[in-house]
Amino acid sequence: MATSTGGMLLGHDLSTVLQCEKHGVKYYDFDCSDSKAPEQIVAAHGANLVRLRVWVNPPAGFSDYASLLEMAKRAKKANLKVLLCLHLSDYWADPGKQFTPGAWVNQDFKTLSKSVEEYVCFIVEALQSQGTPPFIVAVGNEVSNGILWPTGALSNTAHFTSLLKCGLAAVQKKGIATMVHINNGQDKGLVTWFMDLMVSNHVQFDYLGLSFYPGDGASLSDLKTSLTTAAARYNKPMVIAEVSDNWTPPPNGPNTQEGSLRELLKVVSAVPKGLGAGVCYWESGWLAPGEAYPGEGNHYWNRALWNDHGKPLPALRCYEPYAKGPVQPMMHSRHHFWGNKHDEL
Repeated sequence: MATSTGGMLLGHDLSTVLQCEKHGVKYYDFDCSDSKAPEQIVAAHGANLVRLRVWVNPPAGFSDYASLLEMAKRAKKANLKVLLCLHLSDYWADPGKQFTPGAWVNQDFKTLSKSVEEYVCFIVEALQSQGTPPFIVAVGNEVSNGILWPTGALSNTAHFTSLLKCGLAAVQKKGIATMVHINNGQDKGLVTWFMDLMVSNHVQFDYLGLSFYPGDGASLSDLKTSLTTAAARYNKPMVIAEVSDNWTPPPNGPNTQEGSLRELLKVVSAVPKGLGAGVCYWESGWLAPGEAYPGEGNHYWNRALWNDHGKPLPALRCYEPYAKGPVQPMMHSRHHFWGNKHDEL
């Protein structure tokens, strides 16, 4: 099995940074000197990865194509790799909504499949052409209920898995590692059900991405059980692709951010066979008054890794003990038996 030569992927989602900066947000390091680019700050504290979200046709400046290219250039300048998250939507995609992009709404299944393939190729090639190829590409976001509704809804498993394969294959042709990402990583039943679905439908990918939100009540003990079970059953590298927690005291939530992130890193780094491949903090730099979508405000300001004044919070240093130099993608799954499932993918 291929392993990461430098240890874990240690990432920050910085998708909303450009919008925050347009609203005058400034970010500072612990020395409290002049403001700095947030990607430079996280790189100085152990990060090796930036997660960037892109929507298909959103309002200009909001997780759009141009913003992706700009942030990818900034990530490269900070010596950070890019985890590209393709929502395959004009808006947020998650288990409760997987809206087909407006331009694709009336397409039949065959045409929609072609649109997915062409779009994925277009985005990846654009990043490659400017010298910022993605390190990993996640096709879809939290896809446990399908993608591109209604055509690719979970109720139509054949269409869902076929559309997923179209996007993944477009990335794999470029020799880039792939990810499939689902919600509620602490739910062992959900994770095993979903992975069994992927195995039985021969969906090939390199990393399983999992969301984990302790601030919303997710249990670290449950996550440990889920990761250990999945490692034994599927032999698949796993990344906590989204995690965040509150830094504010009541009434906005208990001050658990630093402690919960440190404990999470311990659990992920201890997954058997090195299959705890990494952690990516969600929207580390999303400070008020920045918006992720016009008119929606920011309801997650107290989960960022900087406070209201742009001063860094202690959790920003949690990656430092795990930073071990360059990492290489774990791309073994396409010719490897998954645990005891006996399906070659």
